[in-house]
Amino acid sequence: MVVCFIGDSLTQGIGDELALGWVGRLARESYLKDPTRSRSLTVCNLGLRSDTSTRIAVRWREETDRRRRQGEDMAFVFSFGAADGKFDLPGEESLTAARQVLEGAAALGQTLYASPPPAFDAAWSGHIRQLGAQVRGLCAELGVPAFDLHAPLAAEPAYMASLAADGIHPDAAGYERMAELLSGWSPLARLLGL
Repeated sequence: MVVCFIGDSLTQGIGDELALGWVGRLARESYLKDPTRSRSLTVCNLGLRSDTSTRIAVRWREETDRRRRQGEDMAFVFSFGAADGKFDLPGEESLTAARQVLEGAAALGQTLYASPPPAFDAAWSGHIRQLGAQVRGLCAELGVPAFDLHAPLAAEPAYMASLAADGIHPDAAGYERMAELLSGWSPLARLLGL
């Protein structure tokens, strides 16, 4: 099985001094639970700094096709929306791109979506929260499992303090907390064998 994690810099793990991000931590947890899984489960982190939903809509298919292997199942885990707020992308453009991405991926394999975590800036965080809720609503319509990272993390002072460097990217402790929350989400836990 090939599992592609597609998103922006928060998927990539920018700001993590351990260079793992939440994706690397989940892969590590999966492989530690079953070391033989490292030969049968390929985890690809396709996070890219500052990628908006519209840019992800342009690149995701080509990048995941390059990682597809004959006769092997493929799954997709998307997390995007934070950069849309940074670059003031209109909500309707974000939702159109999200629909295109999620419908296309769901036709090819198991597809999941995790809405992005909060930013320190209240206005930016509000945009992230609103867009995340809208995309999760779209996911419900499409039958794509979705997880809200924003609400639980916005309520945690330690997570918000982990954003001190630039207001959006957590440090290693913040990414660890993201991974803890996501590892408890049953669709992702089943996918990765957590």
